[in-house]
Amino acid sequence: MSEYGQIDVTLENGVFTIEIGGLDAATHRGLARVFRDAHDAEDARIVVLTGKNRSFLHPGMYDLEYIKASAEPANMRKMFKEGEDIIRDSISLEKPSIAKVYAPGAHSLGASLALACDFVYAADDATFSDPHLSGFSVPPGDGGALLWPARIGLTRAKEFLLTDKSCTAQEAVDIGLINKAVPADELDAEVDALVQKLLSYDPFALNMSKKWLNQYVLQNFATVGLGSLAAEGIFLAQGSNANPPIFDD
Repeated sequence: MSEYGQIDVTLENGVFTIEIGGLDAATHRGLARVFRDAHDAEDARIVVLTGKNRSFLHPGMYDLEYIKASAEPANMRKMFKEGEDIIRDSISLEKPSIAKVYAPGAHSLGASLALACDFVYAADDATFSDPHLSGFSVPPGDGGALLWPARIGLTRAKEFLLTDKSCTAQEAVDIGLINKAVPADELDAEVDALVQKLLSYDPFALNMSKKWLNQYVLQNFATVGLGSLAAEGIFLAQGSNANPPIFDD
């Protein structure tokens, strides 16, 4: 296990790659640090977020004992601060970020991490959803209420967040949730081509262009982002997730 828990980090040819292998206490702490470290890494120009072994983060990869333990007051305080840092730093990261999503896809916190990136490229057999309500009986507080409306508008976001609707990668492209869906064996090449395009620009001009575009989202972070995160914490503390289901892959 790395200093980020179940997260491996590499920096090569200007690309800071973050690979997630699951979610437990150490990894949640790691997520609260890794985007800031990517921001501070002087040799990093582009950030690629993906899952280990051609995957991405979804609730089937969660340590459910960690989720249950988060309802304890001391753990809740830590989780709340880490959740705040994850959302804020993933959006505030000035370097362009790309989510590379393989099947089964990006779901719950995984969806928030993907949608916080500037570009989302997915394998065409991946799916996207935020099943906070059906999965854990809590509001979508780890970025869902903030990021889905920013990408697809409030009307469509409510349909996904309030009914736990899932969509295929191609459907996600069609509604503007993600950028591109391609066969899984072509995904690496598509992401590499985007990386090379971004590396061709002046880095400061590119970073500042991204920074100011993301102010639209950051304006709502202090209200919707933190408010929904607090609401999720309240429901977890009340024990509404005492017996959360185990998600299938």
